[in-house]
Amino acid sequence: MKFRLDVSLIDYVWYLGERFHRQNQSPGDGNMLIAMCWYCTFFLPLLSVINKLRIPSVIQILITVILIVIPFVFCRIRYNSGRRESIKLRYENKRNLGRRLLVIWSILIIITVIEFIVLIEIGFWHIGA
Repeated sequence: MKFRLDVSLIDYVWYLGERFHRQNQSPGDGNMLIAMCWYCTFFLPLLSVINKLRIPSVIQILITVILIVIPFVFCRIRYNSGRRESIKLRYENKRNLGRRLLVIWSILIIITVIEFIVLIEIGFWHIGA
């Protein structure tokens, strides 16, 4: 049985960011939207776990740098010119761009708040002194 990663949701998020960037001349693009999704959903918990492992600081810094660079390397490899055109053709008839982008940001904020609550409850983070 062959495992194939379905990245159509990631492609759609990237396309919304790119299209919104082109239409409204906004500062963020698809790559930045993918990076923000990565940082808010995976980076914070992984960084907390790495901090609790009691590994040397140099290795922690190296792992942190790798985790920071992952979304940019992914976007550079994944979204070449041929793939960009393919994604554009697949999603160009979609409407309500602003609402869809708002839904993505809302889900991202909800996931981040849930992560904060879970990380505080299980003891990875502490509030106060």
